[in-house]
Amino acid sequence: MKSFLAALQFLTIIPIPKRIKIEKKNLANSVIFFPLVGLFIGGMLLLVNISLRKFIPALIVNLLLVGVWIGITGALHLDGLADTVDGLSGGKDREEILRMMADSYVGAKGAVALILLLGAKFLFLCQLPFAFRNYALLFAPAAGRWAMVLATTFSSYAKEEGLGRIFVEGNNKKEVLVTSLVMILLSLLLFKFFFFYLLFGILLATFLLLKIFKRRIGGITGDNLGAINEIIEVITLLIICSVV
Repeated sequence: MKSFLAALQFLTIIPIPKRIKIEKKNLANSVIFFPLVGLFIGGMLLLVNISLRKFIPALIVNLLLVGVWIGITGALHLDGLADTVDGLSGGKDREEILRMMADSYVGAKGAVALILLLGAKFLFLCQLPFAFRNYALLFAPAAGRWAMVLATTFSSYAKEEGLGRIFVEGNNKKEVLVTSLVMILLSLLLFKFFFFYLLFGILLATFLLLKIFKRRIGGITGDNLGAINEIIEVITLLIICSVV
């Protein structure tokens, strides 16, 4: 239970009781619960959509969904995306890239990346097929966090220190096997035979990103994990809009 609460605390702004002490080992073992936290976030989005869609115009509902999506995570992963883009686009070598990603300021390219990603998320929400809209809201956040599990399993940590190291070094093949089976079954249940396109797209994009990070900085950082989550969420929505 503590490991799940650790994942919930790390990935969202949901507070946990102060009497529950989260230790380093709980964080290390929390990776297996990342997709479950994604489903929780998706459930919140689903609740907002169902509650408002009959009373508020669709465009406004979609804008509110994007706002809730950002708010419930505290913009944690968006910050990682901006830092990743700033580092990869501005750094000439590994050390400079890592230094730029560690900088707390958001550069122009990182800001543009945020605008484009949030714009794409809003656009794809507007274009979601009505029959699969609720399924997409539930599945996309889980897909992004499943990609984070894959990343921590199949990559190494690029820095000497950092919070992300706990997840990378604490993960093992059991986590990726269990979460992958759950995501396969969930996608099959929700999207029937279209699930193949979703899984193929998610896996392809995730491992392409890991290859880029491996080539540029020798592994991944916590910022890269956040970027992977955000990119995979948008790609998931894009695939559902295009194929389903």
